[in-house]
Amino acid sequence: MKKLKNLNELLNEAIIILKKIKQNDKICIIYHDDSDGCCSAALFSVLVHDLINDYPLLFPVSGLENVNRTLMNRLRLANPDFVFAFDITVDPEWLEDFNGFVLDHHFFKEISERENMPYLNPRTFENDDEKVPPVCYIVYRILKTMSPSEKISWIPAIGITEDHRVDLCKDVFDEVKNDYPELLNNVEKIEQKIVESAFFGELSDMVRSGRMVRGNEGAKTAVLALVESKDRPDKFVNGLTQHSFALRRFYEKLTYETQNWLNDVERKGRFFKNEKVIFYEQKGMGLKGLTSFLSDKIRQKYPEWIICVINKEHEKGRAKISIRLEQSKRNENLVYIIEEIKKKMPSIRGGGHKSAIGVFLHPDEVPYFEKEFLSLVK
Repeated sequence: MKKLKNLNELLNEAIIILKKIKQNDKICIIYHDDSDGCCSAALFSVLVHDLINDYPLLFPVSGLENVNRTLMNRLRLANPDFVFAFDITVDPEWLEDFNGFVLDHHFFKEISERENMPYLNPRTFENDDEKVPPVCYIVYRILKTMSPSEKISWIPAIGITEDHRVDLCKDVFDEVKNDYPELLNNVEKIEQKIVESAFFGELSDMVRSGRMVRGNEGAKTAVLALVESKDRPDKFVNGLTQHSFALRRFYEKLTYETQNWLNDVERKGRFFKNEKVIFYEQKGMGLKGLTSFLSDKIRQKYPEWIICVINKEHEKGRAKISIRLEQSKRNENLVYIIEEIKKKMPSIRGGGHKSAIGVFLHPDEVPYFEKEFLSLVK
């Protein structure tokens, strides 16, 4: 793995590879189906179109477990000239048959070195979690370097908002003020809690609603809706293009149910007052990615509490726990807590950021996990 010293070197490394793309090249992109991943895919799609007057083929994934033989066979069938992966910790060994790069920002342990498929991650040079930007921020900076005339700052602002990095990436919101001042009319200060409670919180939920209601196809719809509306965020939010119309319908369904879920938390959530931790068990509601969405919504309602949303039916024989905290209110480091729990429960999997993390484990292990988690909260 090439030793990078800072974000500028990372950007330059990515741009060197992108400059190798030629007219008529076929491009495929793999991306995580959350807002950061979808916004990264949309920004990159705009960049590819600027370079070769064509759009890439989209391959959304909900997690690393979906980067498997089936996906590799689909990629080989597409026979691309380049493959790029965004917001997913893919080992380049999986993609060694292709040229491109993996652009990630998650914690990682061991990554293979492949000259034709470098792994680019700001964590290789930045140890402070709070200084690691979302992938969509990095893609946006690449886009602005290679296509400076594009005025689409509102798109990375969506992913930044969902990824709890507004305070780190205020420069993007300064560009939003210049490009689309109406989007920040009611925002008196650029801070995470204020921004996510305003217009960009709604936009983030719209993007997330795609995967929640329609899975992979919905994640593609979200990206296409962003690309269609790149110069007109009003068209995106009001559903005035083909794909944004569908996405708006998904969002309205999600909004209708959200208040019911929050009411259910009040009735059935387990509130540990000493530790200020809430455990809430999600029952089969038929929406993909719901644990992540609910944990964010509950965090917004209870910002002084750590939120743990449990889905014991995530997959056959496996439960998922989505954990969130409000960084301005809590000092705990979720990555540290989970790594400490793994020492006693080595079978659990998962990862994320200091304030947002996902854990996978056997349903029978959930009570023990809860006990260990509470013992580590300050």
